[in-house]
Amino acid sequence: MKPQDSPRETGLPPIGRVPWGSHFCIFYETKQDLLDILVPYFRAGVESNELCVCYGGSYEFHTIPEAKRRLSKKLPELDELLECGKVEILARKDWFGVAGNISIHKTLDRFQKKLDYALQRGFSGLRFHGSSSWLKLSLGESGFRDYEQKLDAILANRPAICVCTFPLFLTGAEQILDAARTHQFALTVRHGKWKKVKICDMADAGKEAWKGKLQQLTFRQREVLQLLAEEKNTKEIASIMGISIKTVESHRLQLMRRLGIDNVPGLVRFAIRTGLVSAEA
Repeated sequence: MKPQDSPRETGLPPIGRVPWGSHFCIFYETKQDLLDILVPYFRAGVESNELCVCYGGSYEFHTIPEAKRRLSKKLPELDELLECGKVEILARKDWFGVAGNISIHKTLDRFQKKLDYALQRGFSGLRFHGSSSWLKLSLGESGFRDYEQKLDAILANRPAICVCTFPLFLTGAEQILDAARTHQFALTVRHGKWKKVKICDMADAGKEAWKGKLQQLTFRQREVLQLLAEEKNTKEIASIMGISIKTVESHRLQLMRRLGIDNVPGLVRFAIRTGLVSAEA
């Protein structure tokens, strides 16, 4: 087992060095916070000769090219690492299969095979990142807990590390509690500042996730709102989310009705005011 170095010694945030078998979660606010998570996490893995694998959600990086472009700004050697197979960046559908048809057994088997592959290739282990905010909605409460517990069992006494990230603006209080309870520990990162969170602090984290009228919106509606605020048109949103144009239009209409806003610029201003996106996004 690798020793856990302190951030003061390594100059890295708490995720820079963690022991084998670690399975933890991180709550974050902005895409910049997400980059502050992934860059040191994968850099530490590369330096330790670990295979680094990441899958993301459309609410984090809309496409794989966007994920690579944003990460490469902070990790200039990324193209070389991808080319030689030390880092893999996958679409969510490539890891879990077709949306709505998720098999826990197949997904866990895929994780086990990826770890075996890493060891066969001469890596010291596997360092994995997953965007898990949508998972409970797809698997249900019992399915979500079953998945996380079985992943814990695979990680036990194996050379592997897994971090699951949850954006606060898409994560309700109940889901925050479930995520914290089904992981070994939880962290938050806001504007580059890290904090280890205890279960008793989760209620406060939940309050941060629901700002004003934002609590009235469903997960899907918040996704649509975020993409509208990021200047995506209806066709682009439909493609990113894997839904029809008519469904996007329906979500947009429901957003306006619930928020009492009758135009897209007003929705954008609302998204910025509530922190769903930054003014610079």
